[in-house]
Amino acid sequence: MFSLSRLVVIASLLVLAGGCQSVPPAAPAAIAKGDYAAVREYLALRIPYDMRAYKVPGLSIAIVDDQRVVWSTGFGYADPSLHRTATSDTLYRVGAISKIVTAAGVLRAADEGRLALDAPASETLPEWEVQPRRNAMQWMGADPFTARHLLDQRPDTLEDTMGRARADMAYALLGDMVAHAAQESLDGYVRRTILQPLNMPRAGFQVNARMLEQRAAGYRRGLAWAETPQPNEAADGLWMSTSEMARFSAMLFANGLYQGKRVLKDESAQTVMNLETVAAGMDLGCRLALSWLAAPCEDDDIAGPALRAHSGATEAFHSRFLLAPRDKIAVLVMSNSDTGEPLVAAVSTLAMNLMRSAKYGPAVD
Repeated sequence: MFSLSRLVVIASLLVLAGGCQSVPPAAPAAIAKGDYAAVREYLALRIPYDMRAYKVPGLSIAIVDDQRVVWSTGFGYADPSLHRTATSDTLYRVGAISKIVTAAGVLRAADEGRLALDAPASETLPEWEVQPRRNAMQWMGADPFTARHLLDQRPDTLEDTMGRARADMAYALLGDMVAHAAQESLDGYVRRTILQPLNMPRAGFQVNARMLEQRAAGYRRGLAWAETPQPNEAADGLWMSTSEMARFSAMLFANGLYQGKRVLKDESAQTVMNLETVAAGMDLGCRLALSWLAAPCEDDDIAGPALRAHSGATEAFHSRFLLAPRDKIAVLVMSNSDTGEPLVAAVSTLAMNLMRSAKYGPAVD
């Protein structure tokens, strides 16, 4: 078997030669049980090919098997203008994936007794903060305004833009509830109670000096895009790396524990990972869950048991988080271009299928 380093050299030579770019590298015919090296070696060839096809300057990926990080690396450039390469520690704006971390913050506040999940929001927030959102959300069916009900907000179909807007507003309210209950900013509370215990020193909703050198530069229509602070950071403002999200995934797989330390109660970790909020009678190939889609979806072509999928997008970043609770496999892919959506979808789907093959071996007919 070729070594990973040799395969990467071959891939680089192909790029320089400009040849064979119309045909993707052939996938392995079969992967033996436990052969994670084969997964890494093929993805190391395939990802640069796909990045060229979609014109994406930088991509980072992490793959987790329970408490083990199988692979964590980067491709291309985090910032082409500075020739700064992408790594597993490169920070990307993860868009709506922020909701998952915000939900963890809400449940951590509940674990600590700071926030009652079933109490009216007005018991945590001043009425003047609740009222404007109540006026905006009431006609979309967001009553009652409790933390538990707000966590359940989701679109009723994949095309339900009003449902997506309702969920965004719900998370804005949840972020304010956490901040008031903890008497500190959402960013400060989540860093202290979730991110720091998971050894995620750079991730956060608010950019600080420590994060600047690790941030990827986003690209839109081929040009550098200036990121601005998001007014709804709880819903889509998080900056995070794939290596950091790998540790978050491992904590969920361990029912809220990370390296022996309790980050979330068992029930709260299971809620973040598994709580489905399926509307009665909803006929969807992809069932909706807590900030997730319960996949596989019709266009995903992912074999095996259902998993959780979440995509995140901003003007110049695309990310995808696939998590298989039964298999305890997670795949995190992040990119820094507006053209990256099909790329992160293809890479994450491919990586999940390859990992399932490697974990269990070839299927027996």
